[in-house]
Amino acid sequence: METTSLLLRAPSANRVYTAAAGPLARAEARWVLGAHLGTAPEARERRIGGMDALEIHASELASDEGARLLGSLSATLGVLDLVEDDPETPVLRPRNPPDLFRHPADLETILKYPGKTNEQFTALLVNLAAALSTRRSGLFDGSLSLLDPLCGRGTTLNRALRLGLSPLGADLDRTDHEAYRAFLSTWLRDHRYKHTVSATALTVHGERLGPRLDVELAADKQTLRAGRGQSLTMLCCDTTRLGELLPARSVDALVADLPYGVQHGARADGAWQRSAREVLRSAADGWRRLLRDGGGLALAVNRRTLDHEAADEVLAAAGFRILSRDGAFRHRVDRSIDRDVLLAVPTDHPQLEQLSALDADQETDRP
Repeated sequence: METTSLLLRAPSANRVYTAAAGPLARAEARWVLGAHLGTAPEARERRIGGMDALEIHASELASDEGARLLGSLSATLGVLDLVEDDPETPVLRPRNPPDLFRHPADLETILKYPGKTNEQFTALLVNLAAALSTRRSGLFDGSLSLLDPLCGRGTTLNRALRLGLSPLGADLDRTDHEAYRAFLSTWLRDHRYKHTVSATALTVHGERLGPRLDVELAADKQTLRAGRGQSLTMLCCDTTRLGELLPARSVDALVADLPYGVQHGARADGAWQRSAREVLRSAADGWRRLLRDGGGLALAVNRRTLDHEAADEVLAAAGFRILSRDGAFRHRVDRSIDRDVLLAVPTDHPQLEQLSALDADQETDRP
């Protein structure tokens, strides 16, 4: 029997993002749930009890695993089942998805700085990249290997830590690196976690690239000593050097917020660049070497400075195929940033055909 689930949407602290949250939540649900279930479920926006919600139809979501999937979506505030034994008096039955987070929400929300990516959007990117991986279930047991090769001050890293992952990040900006080290060290002390923080020099072939941050953390001393806690590594280096520093085929999910060419710069080929296309061109080959054949990639881009066709050309040359259509996650950030998300996988991804079909489903099911 088909099950109707209602996802009550959480409000966003970002007013502009809130205006686009409905279509974004719907697109995320279809990609994430479709990847886990094998086919994208029917999903539509609706209002219930004066609240914004998504109505999703899929019998597989009636299980405990289904509840966990629904609860993992970035905009989920609550989950209800719509029970229609009597069509004239349908009943809403609350469900209790398991808590996915190992750490308090302030790990994501305390740190404020100009240009910080909306936490809800960061969660969406992580969910999408993980869903494209053949090891997507690792998002729930902590085993998924996640890399943000342009991590800034660690918004993506903090989301990954809350989910129980042990993420990797890299950024060339030393100010951002030091700001994140200071923040995380203070946060761990304030919350009384057992942890170690190691700040060392990052070198390759005798060349010093910048500082390196390695963190180990756990709820208690025994877990930390036994090596069963979480780890985090942040490298202060050009993203194009990551292939020299990290093992090949070691990353399951890669998440990056490409420079928008407006407020943010990035380093590529030894010089500061504002062109997102040049950053992507310089880095894509190295990212492909780091990503497993069954890995997934989610990139946030400014359509004004990197259009879908140009990104497709660059990624194809590096051995990727973009799966998401042009504008699938399009939304306005401000007057100069027209943001979208590009979803891509290696061309030899073992589930390429199945994942490609999810975009076809998007084309045939518009609100």
